[in-house]
Amino acid sequence: MSRLITRNRVIALATGVMLVAAACSGGSGVAPTRDPSLPPHVADASNGEKLFKNESCSACHSTGTRRVTGPGLAGIAQLAATRDAALTADEYLEQAIRDPGAYVLDGFGNLMPNTYSRLPQDDVDDLIAYLKALPGGG
Repeated sequence: MSRLITRNRVIALATGVMLVAAACSGGSGVAPTRDPSLPPHVADASNGEKLFKNESCSACHSTGTRRVTGPGLAGIAQLAATRDAALTADEYLEQAIRDPGAYVLDGFGNLMPNTYSRLPQDDVDDLIAYLKALPGGG
């Protein structure tokens, strides 16, 4: 009988730990909000480049025209400006980062993970600045 109680306690403790971990993981998909008392963020393309590498974007996207798992990103600023007439290039790029299934280019599957929806707005702004600074890809 005591063995059963111990087993149940272990299961209850493990379940509790998993619930706490899930609650703390930020898995809601909602981007953290920016403190409005701070001065406006100025997008930083050099930080965007670091994020591009650190967030594993470069594992699936080249910054040139070479196709990897995802499309090459050369000329993405020009493409973003024309893909959806209702959106600016920045809005299109943000939506493509936060909700990648919204825009899937012909010839590619919807393989980009939705994990980037958790990025703080400043990081997304920095990524967009970096993407817009990429060469046109002629």
